[in-house]
Amino acid sequence: MIRLPRAAVWACAIFLALVFVLAGMSKLQGASATRWTERLVQWGYPANARYLIGVFEVIGGLGVLVPRWRRAAAAVLVGLMFGALCTHVVHGEFPRLIPPLVLGGLAFLLCRARLGRRVTGE
Repeated sequence: MIRLPRAAVWACAIFLALVFVLAGMSKLQGASATRWTERLVQWGYPANARYLIGVFEVIGGLGVLVPRWRRAAAAVLVGLMFGALCTHVVHGEFPRLIPPLVLGGLAFLLCRARLGRRVTGE
Protein backbone atom coordinates (compact mmCIF):
# COMPACT_ATOMS: atom_id res chain seq x y z
CA MET A 1 0.00 0.00 0.00
CA ILE A 2 1.05 3.55 -0.64
CA ARG A 3 0.57 6.06 2.17
CA LEU A 4 -0.88 9.33 0.98
CA PRO A 5 -2.16 12.37 2.85
CA ARG A 6 -5.94 12.61 3.03
CA ALA A 7 -5.89 15.79 0.92
CA ALA A 8 -3.95 14.04 -1.86
CA VAL A 9 -6.40 11.14 -1.92
CA TRP A 10 -9.37 13.49 -2.13
CA ALA A 11 -7.72 15.69 -4.77
CA CYS A 12 -7.01 12.63 -6.91
CA ALA A 13 -10.55 11.27 -6.37
CA ILE A 14 -12.19 14.58 -7.30
CA PHE A 15 -10.02 14.97 -10.39
CA LEU A 16 -10.75 11.42 -11.57
CA ALA A 17 -14.46 11.85 -10.84
CA LEU A 18 -14.62 15.01 -12.93
CA VAL A 19 -12.72 13.55 -15.86
CA PHE A 20 -14.51 10.20 -15.96
CA VAL A 21 -18.03 11.49 -15.40
CA LEU A 22 -17.56 14.02 -18.21
CA ALA A 23 -15.96 11.42 -20.50
CA GLY A 24 -18.68 8.90 -19.73
CA MET A 25 -21.44 11.40 -20.38
CA SER A 26 -19.83 12.29 -23.73
CA LYS A 27 -20.24 8.64 -24.73
CA LEU A 28 -23.86 8.48 -23.61
CA GLN A 29 -25.37 11.62 -25.14
CA GLY A 30 -24.88 14.48 -27.54
CA ALA A 31 -22.98 14.89 -30.78
CA SER A 32 -19.78 13.43 -29.37
CA ALA A 33 -21.60 10.14 -28.72
CA THR A 34 -21.91 9.67 -32.48
CA ARG A 35 -18.19 10.29 -32.91
CA TRP A 36 -17.47 7.73 -30.18
CA THR A 37 -19.59 5.18 -32.04
CA GLU A 38 -17.58 5.82 -35.22
CA ARG A 39 -14.26 5.50 -33.36
CA LEU A 40 -15.26 2.29 -31.62
CA VAL A 41 -16.42 0.71 -34.88
CA GLN A 42 -13.16 1.79 -36.53
CA TRP A 43 -11.24 0.03 -33.73
CA GLY A 44 -13.30 -3.13 -34.22
CA TYR A 45 -15.70 -2.82 -31.27
CA PRO A 46 -19.50 -3.07 -31.51
CA ALA A 47 -21.21 0.26 -32.10
CA ASN A 48 -23.12 0.01 -28.82
CA ALA A 49 -19.96 -0.53 -26.77
CA ARG A 50 -19.99 3.20 -26.04
CA TYR A 51 -22.96 2.69 -23.73
CA LEU A 52 -21.17 0.08 -21.64
CA ILE A 53 -17.95 2.08 -21.51
CA GLY A 54 -19.82 5.29 -20.73
CA VAL A 55 -21.78 3.72 -17.89
CA PHE A 56 -18.64 2.21 -16.37
CA GLU A 57 -16.87 5.57 -16.61
CA VAL A 58 -19.71 7.42 -14.91
CA ILE A 59 -20.15 4.80 -12.19
CA GLY A 60 -16.38 4.56 -11.64
CA GLY A 61 -16.07 8.34 -11.55
CA LEU A 62 -18.81 8.69 -8.98
CA GLY A 63 -17.60 5.65 -7.05
CA VAL A 64 -14.17 7.12 -6.31
CA LEU A 65 -15.92 9.85 -4.33
CA VAL A 66 -17.42 7.31 -1.91
CA PRO A 67 -14.68 6.13 0.49
CA ARG A 68 -16.22 2.66 0.91
CA TRP A 69 -16.35 2.11 -2.87
CA ARG A 70 -13.14 3.98 -3.77
CA ARG A 71 -10.85 0.99 -4.31
CA ALA A 72 -13.35 -1.00 -6.36
CA ALA A 73 -14.27 2.03 -8.47
CA ALA A 74 -10.61 2.89 -9.03
CA ALA A 75 -9.96 -0.73 -10.09
CA VAL A 76 -12.76 -0.44 -12.67
CA LEU A 77 -11.17 2.75 -14.01
CA VAL A 78 -7.76 1.06 -14.17
CA GLY A 79 -9.34 -1.73 -16.22
CA LEU A 80 -10.97 0.75 -18.59
CA MET A 81 -7.71 2.62 -19.06
CA PHE A 82 -5.83 -0.63 -19.65
CA GLY A 83 -8.33 -1.43 -22.41
CA ALA A 84 -7.90 2.04 -23.91
CA LEU A 85 -4.13 1.68 -23.73
CA CYS A 86 -4.20 -1.70 -25.51
CA THR A 87 -6.56 -0.35 -28.18
CA HIS A 88 -4.27 2.58 -28.97
CA VAL A 89 -1.15 0.39 -29.04
CA VAL A 90 -2.75 -2.17 -31.37
CA HIS A 91 -3.84 0.59 -33.76
CA GLY A 92 -0.52 2.46 -33.59
CA GLU A 93 -2.06 5.62 -32.10
CA PHE A 94 0.91 6.37 -29.90
CA PRO A 95 0.12 10.04 -29.11
CA ARG A 96 -3.21 8.84 -27.68
CA LEU A 97 -1.40 6.72 -25.08
CA ILE A 98 -0.76 9.65 -22.75
CA PRO A 99 -4.30 10.17 -21.35
CA PRO A 100 -4.92 6.49 -20.46
CA LEU A 101 -1.42 6.25 -18.97
CA VAL A 102 -1.93 9.31 -16.77
CA LEU A 103 -5.53 8.57 -15.79
CA GLY A 104 -4.87 4.87 -15.32
CA GLY A 105 -1.82 5.67 -13.22
CA LEU A 106 -3.81 8.02 -10.99
CA ALA A 107 -6.60 5.46 -10.67
CA PHE A 108 -4.02 2.77 -9.78
CA LEU A 109 -2.49 5.10 -7.19
CA LEU A 110 -5.93 5.69 -5.71
CA CYS A 111 -6.65 1.98 -5.74
CA ARG A 112 -3.46 1.24 -3.80
CA ALA A 113 -3.56 4.28 -1.49
CA ARG A 114 -3.82 4.15 2.25
CA LEU A 115 -4.42 7.30 4.19
CA GLY A 116 -1.38 8.52 6.08
CA ARG A 117 -1.52 8.72 9.83
CA ARG A 118 -2.88 11.85 11.35
CA VAL A 119 -0.34 13.86 13.22
CA THR A 120 -1.78 15.10 16.48
CA GLY A 121 -0.20 17.53 18.87
CA GLU A 122 0.61 16.19 22.29
